Amino acid sequence: MTQKTVRQYKEIITSRYAHLFLGLLVLYGIYSIVTHTTSFDKITENLKRYCYADYEMKMPRNPLNIREIKYYREKFKERVDALTKGAFDHDRKDEAQSYFMNYEFLYDSCRENGNPSYLLARIVEKGVTKREIPEEVRFDYFILGEKTIVPFPEYEKGPGARTFVSPGENAIYLYRDSLEPILRWYFESLWITQPKQSYQFYGDALSYSLYRDLQGTCEAMFLKEHPKNRRSAEESFVEEGFKTFLPTMLSMGARMAADRKSKFPSDYQYLRACLTGLSLDPNHTMFYLLKTGTLYTYTPMARKGWNLFLQRLDPTYPDQITLQKISETSQDILNRLKVPP
Repeated sequence: MTQKTVRQYKEIITSRYAHLFLGLLVLYGIYSIVTHTTSFDKITENLKRYCYADYEMKMPRNPLNIREIKYYREKFKERVDALTKGAFDHDRKDEAQSYFMNYEFLYDSCRENGNPSYLLARIVEKGVTKREIPEEVRFDYFILGEKTIVPFPEYEKGPGARTFVSPGENAIYLYRDSLEPILRWYFESLWITQPKQSYQFYGDALSYSLYRDLQGTCEAMFLKEHPKNRRSAEESFVEEGFKTFLPTMLSMGARMAADRKSKFPSDYQYLRACLTGLSLDPNHTMFYLLKTGTLYTYTPMARKGWNLFLQRLDPTYPDQITLQKISETSQDILNRLKVPP
């Protein structure tokens, strides 16, 4: 074997090892990106497990598991304390809120009817607004996206217990995830059916309510020029849809802000907020969801308020339920509400 041949073999072998090394380096980089967990991710995951274990202590499916649930709750608590050491004191809500706020998350904790309740959700938007209900109310608000940790009622009773708004200590929380899944479902149905006539935009009571509120957006997007890029079209549809419902949520938030210092039961406050929102900024979709109980599990007192809607506005004739009637009926029921003892 000549020296030239030996040199060529060395070059090939060196090149192969170089390619192999580079290949392994790339694979390691991809693996690191996929599997890397930040300190924030670790804190969030263990906090979520601790909160849900704390919920389970209040509603164990099997009493024999209480000791085991308590064990895991304490272990998750220890893990959270260890991970947050030096960053913030987990047992101090103000410090925890400040930490999560740096990552654009809203954290809150409280006790509802003797049960612990936690909330952790990404902040989509925050601001300050003034509304007249009829008195002028100025309040801070957070629009929250999908929750990482859900409040206790939602965990206990499922997604059907979600609300549109709730009062925090210093701001009103508006829950975008109470409406966004419905908007995405509606968009998907339209994308598949590709409606050509107005009557093809609905097939049931919920889709009809959505069409009545979003008629301009629906027809501009699907009748004038069917979008080619589904992803961007869906995001645009959801954004426009949420803008339509936001005024109602802000009016609801104003009533909650005004009632913050009252001693009204939480379900009574929520009923007053819903009636206020529908009276000042009525829309068909939120009226439909509220009167059917899709988004809230009512106590008897609150359910009585919604039953008045069924007596006054017959859902079997949706065309007769106008925005003006929703507004007038909501205001009338609000005026007739009796303050609970």
